[in-house]
Amino acid sequence: MSQQFSPTKTYEPAFEIHLSDIIGFFKRYIILLILTGFIAVILGYFASFLITKKYTASTILLPEYSSGRSSFFSLAVGGSSTEGTGNLTPDLYPNVLQSTSFGEYLVKQPITTESGQKFATLKDYLRRDTTVSFMSRVKSFFSFSKPAPASTKAVPKVTFEGGGILNYSSQEQGLISGAKSLVSASIEQKNGLISIESELPDPVVAAVLVEASRIYLVDYVEDFRTAKLKQQLAFLSSRVNESKTRVRNAEYALQSYRDRNRNAFLNVARIEEQRLQSDYTLAQSIYSDLVVKLEQAKIKVKEERPVFKVLEPTKVPLNPSSPNRVAIALLFAVFAVFLMLAYIMLVREKLHLKLLR
Repeated sequence: MSQQFSPTKTYEPAFEIHLSDIIGFFKRYIILLILTGFIAVILGYFASFLITKKYTASTILLPEYSSGRSSFFSLAVGGSSTEGTGNLTPDLYPNVLQSTSFGEYLVKQPITTESGQKFATLKDYLRRDTTVSFMSRVKSFFSFSKPAPASTKAVPKVTFEGGGILNYSSQEQGLISGAKSLVSASIEQKNGLISIESELPDPVVAAVLVEASRIYLVDYVEDFRTAKLKQQLAFLSSRVNESKTRVRNAEYALQSYRDRNRNAFLNVARIEEQRLQSDYTLAQSIYSDLVVKLEQAKIKVKEERPVFKVLEPTKVPLNPSSPNRVAIALLFAVFAVFLMLAYIMLVREKLHLKLLR
């Protein structure tokens, strides 16, 4: 019994795309695509004028680093002192400018605008009456988060044995968070340069906030580095004052005793005088020693104070940093050409129907 085998059937795709088809496609629609991209570029360029212009103010700082320690980011403290409060490395500086304390500091800063208008604090500037633009209305319409209404209920002050606990209303918390977001800080890991920037519609306000942030950062680091030494300095100062009073009292007691017993020849009188003399000598010796330590502590505080070199001072920006009109125009063109290609392939050429055959 013989078996017959039928030849295997080969199936060929009903629709194939060749290089010639692609070239022909672009020959037919190249003018339409170019015209679409050109119109989109013009529309995108004019649409960029609806976006609010922003100016970026910045400053660049170079802190003094220690060359004798293993960590590159160890801050120099005027020698190999071990009495400081520790190292606040520059890579933590951006965190300092994102703290609630910094937000409170920034909210209280006086503000002057480009037009010369002055505000007592940044809080008043942020609460000023502004004309709502078209783009602001569009953004607020598509915004999913609605601002929380200002609470009229008084927030009780909570106290704790270790200090006051911060307790803000939603409005105060929003102002502090908004103030912190106006300033950004970064550090270059390669060379350790610290950059502080602020991008705002008003160039003068941006420069004011950057300079205020620089002052806050320098003062914060200085206070951190010298906090323990300042405590020691305060302690020594109080001890010096006490010792000075003790010296005066001992000297007065000794001289008073000598005046009362000027012609005395008794051994008991001499013993009392020697005791008063010893008390005076001891008090004077302690006072001299404390004065020396106080001067050393003052020198140590100056040595521990960090040094910041301003490589690029804060300037009022003259040219806006955003929006980038060319980039917006090109983005409009790419998006428009993509939509036109989709329209041609799906509506005119019906490519999806040909692929399904």
